[in-house]
Amino acid sequence: MRNVAVPAAVVLAGVLGLAACGGSTEGGDQTVRTADRGAAPDGKTDTPLANTDPCSLLKPADVPELSQKSGAAAKTAGRWCQGSGYGIFISEVDLKGYFGLFKNPTVKPIPDIAGYPAGTIEVAASGASTCAVLLAVTTHEVVTVTADTCDIGRKAATAIAGRIPR
Repeated sequence: MRNVAVPAAVVLAGVLGLAACGGSTEGGDQTVRTADRGAAPDGKTDTPLANTDPCSLLKPADVPELSQKSGAAAKTAGRWCQGSGYGIFISEVDLKGYFGLFKNPTVKPIPDIAGYPAGTIEVAASGASTCAVLLAVTTHEVVTVTADTCDIGRKAATAIAGRIPR
């Protein structure tokens, strides 16, 4: 597997740019049904991964296709984890950013992953392609998994979804 650092950085910049673009929160959006469960009665929004090391969310055995080399541990930089052939980013967004991501035409909706709304973005840069899988933990917290293919990204996102505290 190749290192996806450069394409992952491009995807991450695009994802964050999409979140910054915002979008409408009107119109009875069905996607919010699962993601909004983090809202507390006092109006504060729960971010269950706020103090989580993103590298702790994925183990080598979870997705053998990542061909993680022994001794080549993933590196954490804040809310970003870079491994061999993948990346994980935990981002906090407001409702406008959430709808900007999940209502953007570049995000292809996919079936929920472990009850979390999900979508994919495929990006080709510098002759390499990367897929970002977006996983809406709540309407205020999104996990982005980058991988060489969307199939591998979905497998990684599924493993990650199983480690999100409920």
